[in-house]
Amino acid sequence: MKELFERSAYLQALWDVASEMYLVLDRDGTILDRNPLADKLLPVSKVNSLAEAIAEPDALRQALEESAIQNRPVSIQPLTVSLAAEASLEITLRVTPIREVQRSAGVDASPPERFLACLARKSNELDILEETARLNDERVERLRERLTLVSRELVDRTLQLAEQKNKILTIINGMGDGLIGCDDKGRMIQYNDTARKLLSLPEGDLTQKALSGVCPELAEALRLDSFPLARRTQEELNFPYRNKEIRVGVSPIFDDRRHAVGLVLILQDRTKQAEVDRMKSDLISIVSHELRSPLTSIKGYIDLMISGDLGEVNDSMRSYLSIISSNANRLAALIDDMLDLSRIESGKLTMTFGKVDVKYLCDYVYLTIRPQAEQKKLRFNLEVQSRAVVSGDIDRLQQALTNLVSNAIKYTPVGGSVTIRAAGQGGNIHISVQDTGFGISEENLKRLFQKFFRVKNEQTRNIGGTGLGLCIAKSIVEAHEGQILVETREGTGSTFTIVLPEYHS
Repeated sequence: MKELFERSAYLQALWDVASEMYLVLDRDGTILDRNPLADKLLPVSKVNSLAEAIAEPDALRQALEESAIQNRPVSIQPLTVSLAAEASLEITLRVTPIREVQRSAGVDASPPERFLACLARKSNELDILEETARLNDERVERLRERLTLVSRELVDRTLQLAEQKNKILTIINGMGDGLIGCDDKGRMIQYNDTARKLLSLPEGDLTQKALSGVCPELAEALRLDSFPLARRTQEELNFPYRNKEIRVGVSPIFDDRRHAVGLVLILQDRTKQAEVDRMKSDLISIVSHELRSPLTSIKGYIDLMISGDLGEVNDSMRSYLSIISSNANRLAALIDDMLDLSRIESGKLTMTFGKVDVKYLCDYVYLTIRPQAEQKKLRFNLEVQSRAVVSGDIDRLQQALTNLVSNAIKYTPVGGSVTIRAAGQGGNIHISVQDTGFGISEENLKRLFQKFFRVKNEQTRNIGGTGLGLCIAKSIVEAHEGQILVETREGTGSTFTIVLPEYHS
């Protein structure tokens, strides 16, 4: 029983997955059973007899009769069968009698009444190959369409890139400034005609040429061999070259991972502008010197008149003379600032460096400025933590710190406070001036150290000044290899900090 059961299950599986149509027919051609494929192509709802589905029903009956009489398989081809999904199909029909076996005797029963019919498509393998070829043709056609689309997109993208490249090249070549692009090896990858003319570069294609070979003076000024590319930041430098004053803006080029892969150099010809600046500085210097002599005389005579050495002076005259003296002092301070600025810009400001005691520096400025703070009723404090020493010109450092403290007092309202602090921090000395004044807006902060710039609003418009103090202080500190830091918030005050390297013997 077990063997019979397993064989039955095996036959059932073959019946279900067969790639041809199998039917069980009676002697009249009526369909008694059908496998899944036959049920799909010859559904029960449409076809009950195979004779109804084929164009040659007599051939079917003859085959069934012959198979029953001879008790053997009979084949007929070709036959035309009408299927549910197709108009017609040529097939080969093979009819095999199903033998009935007597259970008791184990011998063949009467002539068969049922038959197994196999409907095989003609040239089945050829059909499969044709179907495969058709599917492959469809795939190839889709691939061809996709390839055509991709090719069209690639051509469009190439044209767009070419157009963008042409635009960029046109912009680069039309720039009034020179441009040079270098890779991480210092080789030129881009340049324009302005750069070629400014640096008198040789004719011909300079792409992939080393900048050190094309213009060694510029490569040396940029320190291409000694300054690692990874440490580069945006910077500007003045580059004197063959009777020209060229300003070079240096910017590193980064890739997607923020790795430096090259440099962009912007070259500006400042020869004429530098000459104008020199003429302006010379003019300011000459005018300032010429104003200084008569102003000194005016101040001297005013002091003599106020002291009474030239005769008795009543209170009314003394008041007027004091006003004249005050304005003469302001004019003298302005002239001194202009002279200092002129010397700084021309590089003629002389300094004598030595050891400077920070406590002495702060004490001197504190004692000098204290009368101004007391007159304005401000709390004026001095906090020096140590007797640190820096290297510098004590007169110029006093001038820079005095400018910061004077500004703090001018821009702090009555009743506020100004504090001078000094302390060591990380190998540097920090000298800070903190006030509780009006503070500085972000917009004004960007221009704070420009020449002649003054913060103007409702609170400060009646406060006098030249707008040169901070500019001079910054130049002096930078000449000492230091920097000025600013912390401010509008309405709550400001803190200006001079950072200088500590003196080491």
